[in-house]
Amino acid sequence: MKCETCNAPAVLLGGACVFCRTPIDESHAPIELLTYLQRRLPMAKSKRFGIVRRGEVRDLDLDVDGRHFRARVQRGQLIFEPDLPPARWVDALLAALSAKAAGDAELRTRLSRAGWDLR
Repeated sequence: MKCETCNAPAVLLGGACVFCRTPIDESHAPIELLTYLQRRLPMAKSKRFGIVRRGEVRDLDLDVDGRHFRARVQRGQLIFEPDLPPARWVDALLAALSAKAAGDAELRTRLSRAGWDLR
């Protein structure tokens, strides 16, 4: 399932999409979340499934102003570092990105164009 407003994978926090704050009814943390984040955050390091590296992202690694964020697929499950529930992890990542975007116009534009609500 995807958010109808920002087209992000449905990750619910407080009854709303964690990315754009649009109210949505159901949520899950799909493996596609990693590919979605990698496409919008080119500074993230990633590894993909498959030999030709065109499959879904299986490992995403990102440092934002001294904070380290990692998400990976392990046995069909998403594992997050820091160890938080999926919505809280994404929210913490967005808060860190928002703080960095305050001084980085290119990042601020990229996040805004994705439809994400800056914190």
